[in-house]
Order: sequence, then structure tokens, then C-alpha cells
Amino acid sequence: MYIFDSEGGTLVNIFEQYGVDMEKVNHIPVASIEQCSTKMLQVYDMLVKAHQEYLADPDNNDDIRAMCILDSYGALAADKLVNDAVNKDKTSMDMGIGAKMKNNMMRGLMMRVVMSNATLIVINHEYQDPGAMFASKVHNMAGGLGIQFASHVILQCEKLLIKSTDTDFMTGLEKDNEDVGFFKGNKIRFFVVKNRVCKPAYTATIYVDFNTGIAKYDGLIEDAVKLGFLTEVRGGYTCPTYGEGKRITYKELVKNDEIWNSFIEKFNDKSKELMEYSNATSKELDAIEEEING
Repeated sequence: MYIFDSEGGTLVNIFEQYGVDMEKVNHIPVASIEQCSTKMLQVYDMLVKAHQEYLADPDNNDDIRAMCILDSYGALAADKLVNDAVNKDKTSMDMGIGAKMKNNMMRGLMMRVVMSNATLIVINHEYQDPGAMFASKVHNMAGGLGIQFASHVILQCEKLLIKSTDTDFMTGLEKDNEDVGFFKGNKIRFFVVKNRVCKPAYTATIYVDFNTGIAKYDGLIEDAVKLGFLTEVRGGYTCPTYGEGKRITYKELVKNDEIWNSFIEKFNDKSKELMEYSNATSKELDAIEEEING
């Protein structure tokens, strides 16, 4: 893993706290758009060559699996702004220079990312326009339009702090009398702005507890109810494929593998069917042909 860091190592510290093997993580600080662009192009050129060597002779070369993260895209500034401040003793306005340079960086990376088979995750900042006449579901992103056109998937994330007294949000792993302070976690809502893999505009909400992290099945419960695999009842849920209609509490549901394993394969198949692009006419013809052939 390669982390291109323009914000001072915050993401690296999080990985360390979660127990990630840091020997497999390359931390690359970048202080400007120019430096970031150069470092990322060098890394991806190396990954492209390694992948091509593997494809040419898979028996004698390793298939390198790598992922790159840029944190964050919006924090990158052009060298010109810094140089003007240091050398000319004045602060210059950006005047769109940063956005143009970022667009050039993304153009250079687009096909290299594809050819390397190494995923690139870019963390960016979004902004709401409080003066807009009509509120938009999709918020503006910093850094120009290049990243929006280059991306295969864009997830828009909204975060809300949850008070420690709020019992609606739990992971099922809480300890009794646990001192968690005034806030105990974040409710994070993801909205799919763009998706070249499957249909966009889906929404998922998860809860991240500061002490226990993310529950294994958090974010799936709402969809499981919509698809009929779970039924909401007073005080919990019931599952037709588990427990013969016995009421299941939320705390049990978010951590019990046995419940989910009773329907998870059908749940996955149904989710794929709903999310994938499909041809309605083709399906109609297939149904007619199936009916004729009996």
C-alpha cells in the first residue's frame, strides 16, 4: 500500500491504531501538487511495469497486489503559491492554477491506474452551497472537474456525531458502564454519486463506534428488511430462515453470523440483481422463450 499524504500522517496513525502491518505500507509525504504528481506517476509507472512483466511470464514473476491512497486531494496547493510567499514576500491568489494542475495530474494517472491493476483511492473534501436557491443532492468537490470525470466510483460521505446517551446506535459489542465521553461515535452516510460498475444513486448508512469500531453487519440491515429477509417487529426483528419466527434483538443481529449465513447468499444475489445494469427487453424475450420451450 502507498499512502500519498498531504495532511500530516493522520491516515497512517489510524492504520497503526487498527493494527495494520505497517511494513506493507509506504508513507509518502507530498507538499504540493507538483510533488504529488511526480511521486504518484513514478509509483504507477513502476506498478505498470511489474504487472506487464507478470502478464508476459506469470510463472517467473509475482502478481503484485497494491493499492494507493491520496489523502487528501483538496489539501494540495501549487508550488507557485508557496514560492511567491517565500521568495517574493507576498501571498498570491490561486486563480485556478491548482485546479488546472490537478486536472493534468489526473489525466496522466487515468490509464496508468487501469494498466497497473492497482486501485487508487482519492480522499477529497466536499462543500455545500448555503446560498443556493435549490439545495443539491450532490455537493461540490474541491480541485476542479478532472477528478470527477476520471473516477470510476464517487462516494459522497456525510458525518454526524452521536451522543453517548443515544441507544439507537450500537455495535452489539458495548461494555456495561463504559466511559465513552460526550460523543460515542459517528453516523456516516454514503451516497453513490457516480458508478461505472453498477447503477449509481444508492445510499448506505453505517455507524462507527469510537471504542468498538464497525459492527460486521451494520449497513445491511435496512436492505435486508427491504428485500424481505428480515421483518421489523416491536423490539427487534424476525428472520424467516432462522429461529422459527423468534424475535431477534438489534444487538444480536449486528454480530450473529448464524443469522446472516441463513440467507446471505440469496441476499447477495438479490442485491446484485437490483444494482447491476440490465436490458429489460432482453429479459422479456428470455421469459417468452422460456415459456415457449416450457
